[in-house]
Amino acid sequence: MQPPAVTSESELGRRALLLSIGALALTFVVPMFGLALGVFSAVVCFRTWRSLSGKQRPVVLAVVGMLLSLVSLCLAAAVLWVQMYFDTPLTAYNECMKGAGTSTSQQGCVVELERAVESRLPFMPKGSVKLPFPP
Repeated sequence: MQPPAVTSESELGRRALLLSIGALALTFVVPMFGLALGVFSAVVCFRTWRSLSGKQRPVVLAVVGMLLSLVSLCLAAAVLWVQMYFDTPLTAYNECMKGAGTSTSQQGCVVELERAVESRLPFMPKGSVKLPFPP
């Protein structure tokens, strides 16, 4: 049996920063997993920060990692909220596109999606939502 590996203080900060960068990258790919990894990396960065500050070591990497973790948490939470808020219009759009065989009917599906988004956003005037490209 091997003894546990000993890591240096600089390695701890570097690992915390890399974990935070991974959480931010994963947020752009799969927001739900980015949110989970963001929480984990925030905890790791906080523990690393406390450990390094107690030993009077530089905490720059742990602090930058904590900031990146918080950015990934906010971004992932915002994306998940938008996905959940607009779930009904997007589901209706997907169902409409399944039956749309022509470009005219596909454009009709996009118009329906725009109207559904307008109805979910009460502060938008009628006819103001124009999608630059179909989803």
